[in-house]
Amino acid sequence: MTQDSLSKEGGRTAASMLSSVLRVLDAENRLIERADQKAIALLSALGVFMVFFVVYLRVFPINVFTVILLSVYFVVALMAIVSLILTVRPRIRAVEEETGDTDKAPACEPAFFVGICKFPTLSAYREALQDMIKDETSTINVYIRQIFSLARINAAKYKNIQRAVLLVIVALAVELTLVAYLFIYYHAQGAAFLPPLFG
Repeated sequence: MTQDSLSKEGGRTAASMLSSVLRVLDAENRLIERADQKAIALLSALGVFMVFFVVYLRVFPINVFTVILLSVYFVVALMAIVSLILTVRPRIRAVEEETGDTDKAPACEPAFFVGICKFPTLSAYREALQDMIKDETSTINVYIRQIFSLARINAAKYKNIQRAVLLVIVALAVELTLVAYLFIYYHAQGAAFLPPLFG
């Protein structure tokens, strides 16, 4: 094989690897979007049910059963809200702290907004981006670091969303139990209807 054919083969391999890395990066970004959409949908559903619940709150009879269930409901609903907020903004440590990869990491990564914002001027950013594009290995390494960071963010997001789903289910089950108890209680008292909610 000649030197020319070897360099062409190496160029094709690097381009193929970059294409694969970009596909993985796109998949990780889509997972982040899905987790955020799930969290927002759950938060909206929980909010709607809480408004409905608060409307009925003033007609609940005060006894041991309702006080226990109301306490459980508010604690679980608060924990669900916290889990959903942590899904949208998960707490993770920097990649360097986990891997000890500080020597290999560039000071500013010109491909992503956090790194871009660290450049003091447009010309400094342009120069760093051109340097990165010239070296395919450097470009691939930048994207691989981003994939690793996104995968850790996704792991944190999905852990929080799973906990949030369980907590929302428990909160809604307690809420429905309380509403069912409310109707049974007033029916046992001989009331044909619930007392007026307003007024």
